[in-house]
Amino acid sequence: MPINRSHQRYLDVLFSRSEATRYPSHQILGRIEAATTDRETADRYIDLLLDEAETQRYPSLQMLDRARHMVTRVSVADKIQEIEAERD
Repeated sequence: MPINRSHQRYLDVLFSRSEATRYPSHQILGRIEAATTDRETADRYIDLLLDEAETQRYPSLQMLDRARHMVTRVSVADKIQEIEAERD
């Protein structure tokens, strides 16, 4: 869950801008990455990136790298959560 209403609005604006264009700005994508603080937003971002990659004959390698990076971040967060649950 985003930090507060303003944070959610900020993310919504960024996602809206990214979804409205065929080639999302890498500056906007970087801002989404920096503002991602929860699993739901991370999944939404990964879906945005992979949806774009699936619709293009030659997807941007930078976009695929961004998706890989976020998938790795989510996987690491899941593993940390799993380890912490085992400790309790």
